[in-house]
Order: sequence, then structure tokens, then C-alpha cells
Amino acid sequence: MFKSLLICLTMYMFASPLNVVAAEVINAGVGGNRSSQLLKRLNRDVLAHHPSVVILMVGTNDRLNSGGFITAENYRKNVITLLDKIQAGGAKVVLITPPPCIPELLFNRHDPQKYADQSPNERMQEVRTILLEISNQKEIPLIDFHQHLIQHKIADQQKTSVLRNIANSGIKDGVHLTPEGYQLLAKLVAKKLTTEKIDVTKVICFGDSLTQGSTKVNYPAYLKEQLK
Repeated sequence: MFKSLLICLTMYMFASPLNVVAAEVINAGVGGNRSSQLLKRLNRDVLAHHPSVVILMVGTNDRLNSGGFITAENYRKNVITLLDKIQAGGAKVVLITPPPCIPELLFNRHDPQKYADQSPNERMQEVRTILLEISNQKEIPLIDFHQHLIQHKIADQQKTSVLRNIANSGIKDGVHLTPEGYQLLAKLVAKKLTTEKIDVTKVICFGDSLTQGSTKVNYPAYLKEQLK
């Protein structure tokens, strides 16, 4: 009996690690991308990898980058097409509402007159509304990152803000995230994946520069640590 117990224990000790599959997290963010550009590279950067789940955050360049605004309606159509194609490929999707911005800092790089019809944060609020509507209609999990930052008062020009500004990074940015912002986003994504009981065998984070980040600082890298 003792010998049988020893054999079973030995088998368990050696078999258990084999049953633990570490999450693979792929950073598929590209700086400057709009939803139309995500559609063009969807097959190559996402579907070809056969992900179990795709974390989609896009809209900042669609509605804030004055180099070529996309209308709200075209943005909605592009997001729906992205979702339909990703789901048809067999993957789950989690949507993220892009953060608000700091207009005063945004205007250091973009002509304020380009936003005369609609302020930068009105544009981002509209993006949030569209994503909330799509999430409800298609029953797709959503992380309301935009509202989280506003509620916790961490999207301003203070040092505690997670949007890069002069006080926290010495940079007149107002759009991109600090390392603390990327860490926060990774925690929110990890929590949502756990709550929704989503398979994290292969996670693709798909989006623009807010997803891409830098080589060392980006939310997909922090997410990989969270999912260990």
C-alpha cells in the first residue's frame, strides 16, 4: 500500500507542472494606427496566430489625430467589422475604452482649430459611447478604462495622473500613458479575463501606440506578468 501511495505521489509531482500552461501574450500594437489600419493587418497580426482572446483598444487616432480624422460612424463600422472577423476566427474579444486626453498638451502637436466642431474629450467620450453600445448589443466584455481614469481623477495635469504630462514625466504629451498607467491597465485586463473565465492560452493585445508602448514599458508586458 505504501509503495502504491509513493508511486501515485511521484506521478502527481511530475505531472502537475505539465498541466500548467503559461499564458502567451502578444503585443500587436502599432503607433499611429486607426481602426482602418487595424483591419488591413488583422489577418497577418491577429488571425494568423489563432488567439484564444483578443484585447482590442482603438479610437484615439481615429478621433484625435488631426492628420486624418475618421468620422464617428466609420469608426463604429470598422470596430464592428473587426469584432465580427475576430469572432469568426474563433477567438473571444475584450473591448477597452481609450483614455481621455489633456487638450492643452495635445494642442502642442495639433492645431486647436481642427477641433473647433468638437473638443478632443468630447470626441473621446463619443468613442466611449460607441464602444459601450457595441458591447451591449453584441454582449462583448468591456473594460471602461476611460471612465476609470476620470472617476479616480488620474487623467489630468497632476503628478498623480497616468497620462504623461510635465509634472509626472517632464513631457508635454497628454495622450499616452505613464508606466503606472500601463500597470493599471494590465491589472484591469487581467481582472476582466479572470472574472469572465476567458481562456488566456494565447492573448493578443491589438491596437495603436497605447498598446504598443515602448520596448520596456507597455501594458501587454505587464499583463504577461499578471497572468503567470
